Amino acid sequence: MDNEICCNKCGIVLGHDYQLQEIVSSSKLNLYQIAEVGCKKVNLEFARHIRENKSDVSQISNVCVKLDLPIYAAQDINIVYQKLSKRKQQEKKAYAEKLKQLLDLVAKGLEKEESVAILKRTKPKGCTKAHIVAFAVHLSCRKYGLPRSDAQIIEAIKMNFGMKRTFTIFKTYSLNRVIAESLGIVCAYDKCNYYMRILLVQLREKIGDGLLYQKIERKAIDNLQFISDLRENTRAQRALDLALEGATLNVHI
Repeated sequence: MDNEICCNKCGIVLGHDYQLQEIVSSSKLNLYQIAEVGCKKVNLEFARHIRENKSDVSQISNVCVKLDLPIYAAQDINIVYQKLSKRKQQEKKAYAEKLKQLLDLVAKGLEKEESVAILKRTKPKGCTKAHIVAFAVHLSCRKYGLPRSDAQIIEAIKMNFGMKRTFTIFKTYSLNRVIAESLGIVCAYDKCNYYMRILLVQLREKIGDGLLYQKIERKAIDNLQFISDLRENTRAQRALDLALEGATLNVHI
């Protein structure tokens, strides 16, 4: 997105001035392994060309390429990230000012416990850049019907943001949804159809895109209206299972 050269396999950004030593039909260097968090040092000549890029836009671009997302989705993700990131920075700044005020109150002999209680209620939650990007990616995938599983999104985020601790998409929503909606970002996309698309992609990979798949696809989507479950992923799974049972197809998705 910054006109930087990057690997079209893993998405790692190599910079503006990167040049290959030789032109080959296919890459002999596994850049994903080199960039992977916790990997061993690679003693290769090409490795010296790789630099660590601190740009948030570059990291977001890496995630989008890793997930093979279209450019319009990547642009949406960046817009959502920039809006949320700016608001988070404002919250941190406001909290720092309140902390300074608390110290002033304590110095004047006012009730420390009361001041601490007020500060705790206004303390920003522990939301990292990775949480914001994961929320933006998941939201964009739902918006455009792009079937990327939670595990795929989290893996791409952890690889490009250097996170060792795992997290859930549910947590990213709990940290960002209220603020996103206050900023006018639409979050109420159909979750059930999103999870159904993920399941159908897995089914198509197993049985192909023939008449049988098309029949099961229509039936699974139709089954959604007859199944009530607050867990949208479970609702989608049950709808597909019923369609597979009706087609007497013994395939586990």
